[in-house]
Amino acid sequence: MTNIADFNLMTTQLEAAHWGWTIALFLWAVGLSGMGFFLNYWVRQKKFVYLLTAAAIIGTLLVVSHLARMLNLPFAVLSSVFDMALNLSSWMFIGICLLSLLCVGSLFYSMICAGILFKGEKWQQMADSNWFNGIFSVLGAACTVYSGFLLTQAVGIPFWNSAIIPILWIISGMACSVGAIELLMVFGQIDANRVKWSRTTSIWVEIAELLTIFAFLHVSLSSNMEAARVGAESLLYGPNALMFWLGVILFGSLVPLVATILTRSHKVLVCTAVLGIIGALLLRASVLFAGYYDPILM
Repeated sequence: MTNIADFNLMTTQLEAAHWGWTIALFLWAVGLSGMGFFLNYWVRQKKFVYLLTAAAIIGTLLVVSHLARMLNLPFAVLSSVFDMALNLSSWMFIGICLLSLLCVGSLFYSMICAGILFKGEKWQQMADSNWFNGIFSVLGAACTVYSGFLLTQAVGIPFWNSAIIPILWIISGMACSVGAIELLMVFGQIDANRVKWSRTTSIWVEIAELLTIFAFLHVSLSSNMEAARVGAESLLYGPNALMFWLGVILFGSLVPLVATILTRSHKVLVCTAVLGIIGALLLRASVLFAGYYDPILM
């Protein structure tokens, strides 16, 4: 088994990808908003929509600011649309379009809920319709999947080039969204009768997340790419192990899972919901920080 320190000495080209907390927060916010709108098909509560709208806008601003093009990028996208010069093979272009739709659409949804500009029974009926929430459900899931495929397209970082990441992002985003639902429910912002399924859903989602993490690491450790194996090792017993084992596995998944099974106490529910939400963020951060460029040996 290759030692991480020895691996870093193989070539000066090899180093961590250094996608930092800005991208981790972007992935987390998009996962919360995207899978939140997926679950909102069954929730349909104003305060939840407001939260998801804020997450969508914050996530989009984070990724655009990371590109250092706060104004240039939106104008470039609009120019491409007007000129019909669309690069449909670019994941970045597709992603910005999806995120823009999510931001504009969720803001429109929130304005209907708040009765700003779009007032009247007609708008309220539309916001509560199956087709309207179905569109947001599909759009939210698509944005979450995109945030996972964005990593898989990173050239030269085999640890991220795994088809399991979009699946993991979906499941983790759902766990994060269920945590947000439970928090709002405990504080009386969501009708508890609308989300009776949240406890059972939380249990199965946490189990699925743990199994998917295991599959992701198993595939990486079995890879014929050295950097993929080193990335997995850095999570298991390397520089990112503390964040992974304590933040993601123990406090982010196992503690919420066991506590949800054993008790229905609202005080415990608040703690487990917060831990699950933080665990979703730390999962994305730890996977990002464990990305190593594959060396080119001369």
